[in-house]
Amino acid sequence: MIYAETNSTVPYYNFACEYYLAFEKNLGDDVFMLWQNEPSVIVGQYQNTLEEVNMQYVSDRGIHVARRLSGGGTVYHDLGCWLFTFITKSDRDGINFEKFLTPILASLRDLGLDVRATGRNDIALYPAESDRGYKISGNSQFNKNGMTVHHGTLLFDTDIDEMVRATTPKDYKITSKAIKSVRERVTNIRPHLTRDMTGEEFRDHIANHLADAKYEFTSDDIRRIKEIEHEKFATDEWNLGKNPAFDIKKDLHFEGGSLEIGLTVKGGRIVSAGVSGDFFGTDANELTDALSGVEFTQEAVGAALAQFEGKLFKISTEALARGIFE
Repeated sequence: MIYAETNSTVPYYNFACEYYLAFEKNLGDDVFMLWQNEPSVIVGQYQNTLEEVNMQYVSDRGIHVARRLSGGGTVYHDLGCWLFTFITKSDRDGINFEKFLTPILASLRDLGLDVRATGRNDIALYPAESDRGYKISGNSQFNKNGMTVHHGTLLFDTDIDEMVRATTPKDYKITSKAIKSVRERVTNIRPHLTRDMTGEEFRDHIANHLADAKYEFTSDDIRRIKEIEHEKFATDEWNLGKNPAFDIKKDLHFEGGSLEIGLTVKGGRIVSAGVSGDFFGTDANELTDALSGVEFTQEAVGAALAQFEGKLFKISTEALARGIFE
């Protein structure tokens, strides 16, 4: 596996690096990246940014707002958080978190940490003095053009209070309760190490555990990555998106994630649709296209969604169709 460092802390550039290594630059082997972002709120590809982010707070604080290419929920990054990415060839469409969490777990266990995969896409750390786990990593994944990109967070020394303020509506009571709640569920890695490490030492430990070669970006690589950054990942169109009004809105929750579905129905037929949420496995645009123009009955909607059975991570299309009409 080849290790690549972005040498940047700007989220738009770092996501452009991911894209470049996944879909334009073939290094002839699997790729592993470790990187950091300046204070940033990162939304999943299918999320409504304005509903997930405290926009006034992040604007006042100069916090970046960026959208990644994978599904999943909103996360906060700062220079106390390490981000990792696996880029591999893939001949399957399904989501497989275990494949990529296993080597990360092994590298953390080598530091004497009791860590376990939990939930649908998390890693929890179990302190020696506790019988419960605390989240230290959230993960996301997508498949495109025969490639799988898996990325995750490692909370090494993150400002957890700031994490909550940037992603919580600006009501003081709500924010205060959210900070308390998150602190009861989340922890940083650094306080639980048997010996203290700097962020750079931690990075080197993970990288050396997972990769046996290193790639240095050339000037041509950097030029192209900057083009991708400014053409796509740094644009308001990508990061904020469009949020049209719909006549019917449904918030649906499943084991594999949540979907917010908006529909405009005229003459008993869906004339426009929108899908957002923190789900994995299928592009929201594909779901939108499948629903548009369909007769507004549970049977017709179910038939239109049936093509995605097995592709939406832990969400059945039958349950999805039923939820739209409940």
